[in-house]
Amino acid sequence: MGPMPTSFVLDAAARAALFTDARSNTHFDDQPVDVETIREVWELVKWGPTGNNTVPMRLAIAQSDEARAAVIDNALPGNRPKLERAPLLLVAARDERFHDSIPSLGGSESAAARLDEDPVRRERMSHTGTMLQAGYFIIGLRAAGLAVRPYGGFDKAGMDAALLSGTSWRSEVLFGVGYPHPEDHGAGERQGRMSADQAVTVL
Repeated sequence: MGPMPTSFVLDAAARAALFTDARSNTHFDDQPVDVETIREVWELVKWGPTGNNTVPMRLAIAQSDEARAAVIDNALPGNRPKLERAPLLLVAARDERFHDSIPSLGGSESAAARLDEDPVRRERMSHTGTMLQAGYFIIGLRAAGLAVRPYGGFDKAGMDAALLSGTSWRSEVLFGVGYPHPEDHGAGERQGRMSADQAVTVL
């Protein structure tokens, strides 16, 4: 890891907690995660920018035994043991009707109407905005002292049928959430990342 600049607003401890020391845990402490903590994280990260300041992401908290089982059963086999170890399971979904809330959030009726008439654009915006918000949400969970592992390997149609039937929500990402295990994060050795020299170009 190269030298870190000193121009960040966040101090070194905060940067470590959010990025350089944080891992995608598969092992967690036994401490349960309060649903209210998830709500508090949402209230923070909802301010992250999205297209037209829309809020397409929705969160389904799989707190009951039945909901947890549905999440685990619809995950790929290799992900199921990891999800079973997480104290709290979340389903991040995109709302296919996210544009209905645009006027109540300060946007225009005409913007909502244009999206209502353009399902292709609406689906693209709901997916892109949800994935942006999912990234903010991961950072928010880490800021709250939680560890989180995202999962894309699951049967979306099965998950939607099991947990989101009768709604306009469509599952996108699963999160296994808990407080970090004091001795073993379960994520293995830290793998490399591309440097700015490799990944950034100036045109």
